[in-house]
Amino acid sequence: MRYLAVSPLAFAFGLLTNAPAIAQEFDHSALDTVLARYVRDGRVDYAALKVEPEILHRYVRQVAAVTAEEFSGWSEATQIAYLVNAYNAYILVTVVDRYPIKGSSFLKKLTAPKRFSFPANSIRHIDGVFDGLTHEVAGQELTLDGIEHGMLRAEYNEPRIHFALVCAAVSCPPLREEAYRGNRLDEQLDEQARAFLSDPRLNRFELERGRVYLSKIFDWFGADFQQFATEAGYAGDRQVNGVLNFAARYLPQRVTDFLEGGAYQVHFESYDWTLNDQAIAAGAR
Repeated sequence: MRYLAVSPLAFAFGLLTNAPAIAQEFDHSALDTVLARYVRDGRVDYAALKVEPEILHRYVRQVAAVTAEEFSGWSEATQIAYLVNAYNAYILVTVVDRYPIKGSSFLKKLTAPKRFSFPANSIRHIDGVFDGLTHEVAGQELTLDGIEHGMLRAEYNEPRIHFALVCAAVSCPPLREEAYRGNRLDEQLDEQARAFLSDPRLNRFELERGRVYLSKIFDWFGADFQQFATEAGYAGDRQVNGVLNFAARYLPQRVTDFLEGGAYQVHFESYDWTLNDQAIAAGAR
């Protein structure tokens, strides 16, 4: 019998090629490019992005190519980062493909009366935007609601996603100028929470008047924060108690002391569905 001589280098290469595949971080660099180029202060330059959408479309093709098996091999943080980025990217594609949004016809408003209350440029005028249009995510066809409620809220105990998911409205959290990543997710979500809670257009804590004005997001998703409720502080609704206890960790000490005292009224702000468009922000100045 003849034996083939195998060099040490070739032997090592053979071991590597026969080793089980190691799960790697998903490449979000294309989304990084889009966000850095077209997002400022949480607003999007949709007009410019519509002219050059190729990088965004390339990114969502990458998102769509991820299989269920590949997704399941990632860490929890990597999965969350992928899903949040997918949601935000598909929102951008949905708006850009229909930009400029010009509202609904009178007949459409008659069949869907809520549309009378939305600004003409609102994403809410796109048929099925959250619960009808489907997108490829982790080997599944999911709506945006499916990504948010069916996966992120259902599978992970991470309420900070509410500071990262951006539904293209000015009352949404600010769109970050970089993609989320599993190895930095905790730091990035903390930064988002702090930015969201410190923006007086979204949340206000009026110590002198004894009033707290919270984003409507905390009203809609208060159940996700109820786990943080304590006996101290706000004595009303337990979900609001949880929201305020959670929020306190990101607020200045004087505001935290105020919230722990509990002597205030809590109100939820109305939600402004105006498109988070740089052109609109520039026109308002």
